[in-house]
Amino acid sequence: MVNDTVSRLIDDFQAKKINRRQLVQGAAAAGVSATAITAMAGISASPASAQSGTAIQLGRESEFSPNFNVFKISTGGQTQVADMIFNRLIKLDNNLNWVGDIAESFEISDDATIFTFTIRDGITWHDGEPLTIDDVIFTYRSALTSEAGAGAAGKLRQIKGGTAFYNKESEEIEGLERVDDSTLRITLENPNVAWLIGTAGSNSLLWIQPEHILGEIPVADWDTAEAVQNPVVGSGPYQFVSYVADQHVEFTANPNYHLGEVQTEQLFLRLAEPATQLAQLETGEVHMVSRLAAREADRLSTSDVVDIIYTPGLGIFQTAVHTPNVPDKRVRQAMMYGTDRQALLDVVLLGQGELVFSSVIGPDWAVPTGLNTYDYDPEMAKSLLAEAEWDSEQTLQLTWSRGFINVELAAPVFQQQMAEIGIKIELFPQETAAYLDAVITNPNFDLAWFGGGSYRLDPDVSSNYYLCQNFTPGGGNTTHYCNEDLDALLFEGRGIADPEARKPIYQEIAAILNEDVPTLFWWSDNQIFGANKQLKGVQAGPNQYIWWNIQDWYLE
Repeated sequence: MVNDTVSRLIDDFQAKKINRRQLVQGAAAAGVSATAITAMAGISASPASAQSGTAIQLGRESEFSPNFNVFKISTGGQTQVADMIFNRLIKLDNNLNWVGDIAESFEISDDATIFTFTIRDGITWHDGEPLTIDDVIFTYRSALTSEAGAGAAGKLRQIKGGTAFYNKESEEIEGLERVDDSTLRITLENPNVAWLIGTAGSNSLLWIQPEHILGEIPVADWDTAEAVQNPVVGSGPYQFVSYVADQHVEFTANPNYHLGEVQTEQLFLRLAEPATQLAQLETGEVHMVSRLAAREADRLSTSDVVDIIYTPGLGIFQTAVHTPNVPDKRVRQAMMYGTDRQALLDVVLLGQGELVFSSVIGPDWAVPTGLNTYDYDPEMAKSLLAEAEWDSEQTLQLTWSRGFINVELAAPVFQQQMAEIGIKIELFPQETAAYLDAVITNPNFDLAWFGGGSYRLDPDVSSNYYLCQNFTPGGGNTTHYCNEDLDALLFEGRGIADPEARKPIYQEIAAILNEDVPTLFWWSDNQIFGANKQLKGVQAGPNQYIWWNIQDWYLE
């Protein structure tokens, strides 16, 4: 029966009775991958020409590690792909306002313990099956299974009964409630005004998964399951077609997208190295590149092909210190004093950012005062190392995801300045998959440099990264820093709605992080995007995920 269906689809495509999109969707409904059906139909897997206007070519936001398990997403490149294929309950627009997605509306109780979502009618998966509230509940239950290894588990365990379910002490999650066919109610154990806020895999707003495809697959097997790693059935603006290692991820438009007609038939996420993508941006082969280096943006400011877009940044450029390997805070403080951060900012970003002194950087009411600014002072750094009896023969390894331009500019300078105060640093860039394994999945590192996050949205974002209960791989605390006094303050701060009442709590939180330095805090940088002048429909703003309305993008 499947063979008959496939043969008919290929015949109809070759007779031009159906288009490529309909071919791929029909194949998905028959359980045949997009890669297989396009090969059988004799369709080239090469990206369409950017000049043709039929396909948008996106540069990758970061190096792409090909794990399509949405519970384990932790990079910008993976987030890009997930956002094309799947949807969340709600999402942020360009100006960081909540807008509907799978849920057409939502309400938060006055005490920030109850979150109620109204699910849209008429949403379908890419294979034509209806997306229902059952898929939403399936997704949240699956992510709260301990075997899932979900990065969001720390946040999801805040749901009433979530911890008991995670620990297999209960088969039900009391706070995950189907009120009726279109109403989902999530109740937390304790108030948290910032529960919805997060980035990538630490977000409580999960990418909703199809129960009719994944329901019979143990969540522990999702990393290797064909239906997960070849995700042809989603609900997003684009349907997955194929992944070609080191070349591209290909998508085709969803003709039934619930947020409006998708304006461009094909989309490719290019996976070339940053230098290659920059060259492709300049020639018009790539239409959008995120994370442009400031120097390149300045050089391209007079380009006839590219528009440079500057937006305020929400994240922090930082270096996580694996505190079990560097337990003495005096050594971490010495690293701060021993780095000329302002000079580094000027060299790397041409001043396109501001120094930060903790992870509490916004919104405006929460910005702390009176913190140690760690002005460049090599002698102070040497004094602290002497007090800590630091072994100058010891070497610390600094790792990052290869291709992160700003880190690659900053790391050699940091290495030199550390040598000047008596700390040996080995530079160890890694391919993304190896980096994620060393930093998140099986933590084994000294220093890890990265950037991003949504820290300016709410000061509670810091709890994702510093609560004792959120150690990786089950949460976002890569440093494995644990301070019970800090935990108590973080729990207190998230349970209060009034910003004025929260302010002194986060002042104290910022002071602890500033003193203990579990992370080397560098700066919050402006976001810089390069966009082809022919690319229309882009609505840029503080939201780092500039593709939030990708369905509206088209080439003029």
